[in-house]
Amino acid sequence: MSRLPSFFRLFALTLVAATAIATATTLHAQSRSVDGRVRRPVSVNADSTGMGPAVGTWVTLHRVGKDTAGPIDSIRTDAQGRYRFRWTPFGTADGVYFASTTWGGIAYFTPPLRNVDARGDDAEITVFDTTSVRFQLTVKGRHLIVGKADTTQFRTVIEVFELSNDSLRTLVATDTTSPMPTWSISIPASALDVRANEGEISPDAFVAGPGRVSVYAPIAPGIKQVAFSYKVPNSSFPLSMRAEGGAVVFEILLEEPQGFVTGKGFANVDPVTLEGRNFRRFLSQDVQANADLIIELPSSGAPGRNLYIAGLLVAIGMLMMVVLMRSMQRRAASRVAVEPTLRPRESDAPMHERLAQEIAALDETYARIADPSDTVKKAYETRRSELKGALGAALADMGTRK
Repeated sequence: MSRLPSFFRLFALTLVAATAIATATTLHAQSRSVDGRVRRPVSVNADSTGMGPAVGTWVTLHRVGKDTAGPIDSIRTDAQGRYRFRWTPFGTADGVYFASTTWGGIAYFTPPLRNVDARGDDAEITVFDTTSVRFQLTVKGRHLIVGKADTTQFRTVIEVFELSNDSLRTLVATDTTSPMPTWSISIPASALDVRANEGEISPDAFVAGPGRVSVYAPIAPGIKQVAFSYKVPNSSFPLSMRAEGGAVVFEILLEEPQGFVTGKGFANVDPVTLEGRNFRRFLSQDVQANADLIIELPSSGAPGRNLYIAGLLVAIGMLMMVVLMRSMQRRAASRVAVEPTLRPRESDAPMHERLAQEIAALDETYARIADPSDTVKKAYETRRSELKGALGAALADMGTRK
């Protein structure tokens, strides 16, 4: 993956920033205008695309900036659905201007009006009648990103959907005491901290419940992006998921180098780098509705491995305490015990040497753990302290006997 040298990147960014500032300053000083139209699907006198003018609807010009935000002017569309505004920019240079109209209780907007004289597609607004009758939205793209485990042994998962309303009506939630969402999708039952991310859906219209998220925002014809994130524990992997609603393109990115996706049609393609982080990439096309898939991650990062290591450390410490107790019992006895022939013979080394060897073995085991959890660290420190205390007692006992 090629990258520009840092000097050239800095130079390019500086040039782009300077050009943007100069352009914004120039546009800010000039009088500006927008000449557009509002269209809607019609059955009579429609053009070749099935559209006609939205006559007599109010169109409002808005400004949004760091200093102020609000409407500037309003006008009704004419018999051809056209509108026109002319204004002189004011306030801070970061102000953004756009036009909007409301149709069937739903607001529709132009893109930001960046040109001095905006017209054509930049100034066109298309409105639609609404319906609350549920119908299937097409998932044009689904992107699922699984990050590495954090210190709490949870992984952050980000999901992004490109939803397509292929009808000529804006889908709205039912206006009842228990409204039906305009779109909904299942998520893992173990998902926690579910929240809406930056996208085209307001967080106020996003609701997360056990194993499911729902959207209550209007979804107009065309493409709308829905993005959200959640956390799942390492113990959830391998993670079984279902492609509810299917997808034209389904992309899965795994930050774990040994991660893998099992599912019909999924192929491992070239990896990608996002914000300096490397991801394995798995891709499938024309995924059928409710197709099953499994996300597999290496067990090395799982809590089970950490618990195993913690148990190993505890076992080593307990073994040494047993050895110490047996040695003290033998010294207290007035006679020499006869050991069974099948019993493993204990080391003839002095107790203080055996304790020192076990501490060294414990340290070596702990040093081989790349990223010990808090549980492992606490077990290690506890057992090392116990062995160190036993070693001190053994050395003191040896000094007394001398």
